Amino acid sequence: MIRSKEEGKSEEEILKSMYKWGTQADIAKALNISIRRVKYLSNKFGLTKNESYKSTKICPVCGLETHISCFDIFWVNGKLKNKHVCYSCEREYHRSRYMHRVITEKWEQEQIKKEIFILKYKLEVLESLLK
Repeated sequence: MIRSKEEGKSEEEILKSMYKWGTQADIAKALNISIRRVKYLSNKFGLTKNESYKSTKICPVCGLETHISCFDIFWVNGKLKNKHVCYSCEREYHRSRYMHRVITEKWEQEQIKKEIFILKYKLEVLESLLK
């Protein structure tokens, strides 16, 4: 602190730089002052607590800035990918995959029903020809 003052830095500049690398307890221990003094100075200069714990990341899919804890490793077709997306995008991905699977299954069921109907019609035509 004394050396920084000799370099021409004010208390506010010193505290701002220290808030980037530690909490109030770390700052008080490094400067050998009480935590109450650090809290007083932070209120006086309008400083907030360590921002490294509030780190955010921009999701590459939705583009929203989200807290780092909301990101997870992304699973694609049962394989782990290094692409990181937020939980909401992952949920949306799995929902769309589920909907695609449901639509595909229903389409296949409709195709089977059509084939059954065509075969029944052919059977009726053949039965009518036999009569």
